[in-house]
Amino acid sequence: MSKSDAVRALVLSGGGGRGAYHVGVLRFLEEHEWFPDIIVGTSIGAVNGAAIASGHTAYSLWSLWRRLETDDVQRRAWETFLLDKWDHLLDTAPLRRTLVEQKWIDLDRINQPSPAKHLRLTVVEMETGRLRVFGNSPDPARGSHCEHVSISLDHILASCSIPLIYPPTKIGDVPFWDGGTVANTPLGPAIDAGAEDIIVVLMTPWEDETNRPRYTPVGGLTGLLTAAQAAFEWALLASFQADLKLFHRTNQVVRLSIENARLKRENEQLRTRLLEQAQSSFGTPPGDAPLDHQEIASPVIISPQCPIPIADIIRYVPDNHERLYKMGYKDAQAAWAKAGREVEGRA
Repeated sequence: MSKSDAVRALVLSGGGGRGAYHVGVLRFLEEHEWFPDIIVGTSIGAVNGAAIASGHTAYSLWSLWRRLETDDVQRRAWETFLLDKWDHLLDTAPLRRTLVEQKWIDLDRINQPSPAKHLRLTVVEMETGRLRVFGNSPDPARGSHCEHVSISLDHILASCSIPLIYPPTKIGDVPFWDGGTVANTPLGPAIDAGAEDIIVVLMTPWEDETNRPRYTPVGGLTGLLTAAQAAFEWALLASFQADLKLFHRTNQVVRLSIENARLKRENEQLRTRLLEQAQSSFGTPPGDAPLDHQEIASPVIISPQCPIPIADIIRYVPDNHERLYKMGYKDAQAAWAKAGREVEGRA
């Protein structure tokens, strides 16, 4: 199967105010005629994913991001102080209003019977810590954990409800927190949805054998903040690293299964020739029988080359958006070339 025929999935990690990075990546992908069939999003990735599933292109989504400011997303939760609740610092009511009034989201398009984009959003049950996946279509995979529902603003906002920073969002009677609490970059739902060509967009520098960005220990308050950011970023990467290891191990099992099926097929073919030589010209030769197993290509991972300040998670500033948008484009260009794909766009 060629790359152009494969089912494509875009996995968007969480990162709050750093979400313009996703849009720069999307612009590069669209310039290279790569359009996702499946979108998996967590936190701000859920917002951007839902916007793409609503029909937004990189151009129209960037026009929304470039004017997005902190007051459009959150406000101080004065009631927590007045009522002595102290369970969150900021209120996301402005984000709900912004998504509707500025037309970020088209729920009718997302929830149509045969959606153009298969959307998957991750959230965490506040009371149990259980990760749940909501989708606008059923998964083809048996044993999938995706729940086919009518996606609402509550599902999107629940995926953005960072513990302690924002209040939990209820879906029905169940309170939920940000999906990134457990899985900031959920690879599994993309595979369960049938993805064959996967692009993962991280908000944290990704370590591999050739590129290992590091946090340099320093003293004083700066050192404390640097250590805090490092701990936070590595925690966000932990679940993705586990998913990626499982992905590679599953592919190893698939390769072994394919090889076993090939040997079994050749043995059956030889037995058929020996015992039924007179009938070997009829029907489909055993050697052409389709295999039930298929290896999935390793995902293309797009990530920043250096850490993005952790404070940007709750800051929505146009100058930052511009910087992150350009960064996302350039990092996508580098990752695309590293994966051996042809680069034609302009920086």
